[in-house]
Amino acid sequence: MPELNLSIVTPSRKVFEGVAEYISAPGKVGEFGVLPGHENFVTVLDVGLVEIQPKEKDKFKILIVGGYFEVTEDNIFVIADEIITKDEIDRDEAKRELEKYKSELSSLPFDDANYERVSRLVKKFEKMLELAS
Repeated sequence: MPELNLSIVTPSRKVFEGVAEYISAPGKVGEFGVLPGHENFVTVLDVGLVEIQPKEKDKFKILIVGGYFEVTEDNIFVIADEIITKDEIDRDEAKRELEKYKSELSSLPFDDANYERVSRLVKKFEKMLELAS
């Protein structure tokens, strides 16, 4: 069966390196999936869950907070701004942070310079809680 050579890193750590059968990720223009033989491309990643099906192992998810995704032949390289695994999530803290940023976002006008940053933080903590459940 065809396979993908997958490497997922942040500036400070390697999160996954190995062979995968499938990966889905949150692109800036929508979620996408990659199977072996996919067309080459590079895209910007959004905040969201990445699902990985390693070869001969159980599927798992991680939270990615922005970055870049590159497919070259059957090699995939993901450089993420931040990655959070299920084991790293404190649900109570994530709930508190989500409420704090939702409150802050509700008081910001859409054209405020901080609107996008706070909106991204809301999405991050929502996805953290989704991953933790």
